[in-house]
Amino acid sequence: MYLIVDIGNTLAKFFLYNKGQWVVQEKVGLDLCFEKIETLIGNYAGLQGVIYSDVSHRAGFFFEKYSNHFPVIKVGFEMRLPFTNDYKTPDTLGSDRIVLLAAASQIYSNTNVLIIDLGTCITYDFLSSDRIYCGGAISPGFEMRYKALQHFTGSLPLLEPDVVENPEGETTKGSIHSGVYWGIVDEIKARIDYYERNYNSLTIILTGGDANKLPKTLKNSIFAHSNFISEGMLHLLKLNINL
Repeated sequence: MYLIVDIGNTLAKFFLYNKGQWVVQEKVGLDLCFEKIETLIGNYAGLQGVIYSDVSHRAGFFFEKYSNHFPVIKVGFEMRLPFTNDYKTPDTLGSDRIVLLAAASQIYSNTNVLIIDLGTCITYDFLSSDRIYCGGAISPGFEMRYKALQHFTGSLPLLEPDVVENPEGETTKGSIHSGVYWGIVDEIKARIDYYERNYNSLTIILTGGDANKLPKTLKNSIFAHSNFISEGMLHLLKLNINL
């Protein structure tokens, strides 16, 4: 039985894997993260290992107390990876991006893969068909763009993210919604077009909490299945504790 913990910028997700099945899939706010981990460890005796991804860099000290009871693996550039990392600054590659690349290398083999993750930030990561990662891009996500418009201007209001069908905003609020939403959609389309022009046999994965805001008409795109992150972390766990 193995516990998988994915700690993001706003939420923590938990997966328990036992005998080929996902028996627990839950998420909580970051304020309840460590309490939830302790509950899961207490409720499920016989854990054989834990793997965690932590973009907040707060969990390392917490997990130290369990390292004598079972293997505790932190996702990071130092670990054994299922792809070649050609990033020029490998120590700065986020654990969230490593997990997505691991999942893509496991699930979509023998094809070029573009992973677009829509969370607090929007990340673009390209994995070649021969499993080489060269880099990608990071840009502001939906909420960050709304906050920036309000913060750096004197009169624009802070709005909740919304999906808009008409690119022509007929009010100031409508114009903000249009600028944010269609700005992101057009950015993603341009990025997809670039990779489609330069690479054959391209699989495009859209994932992350805000992926459901995008129009389904984005060509050739597929939305990652619900276990995409957990499958990637399980693959990394297997590579690093010799399951």
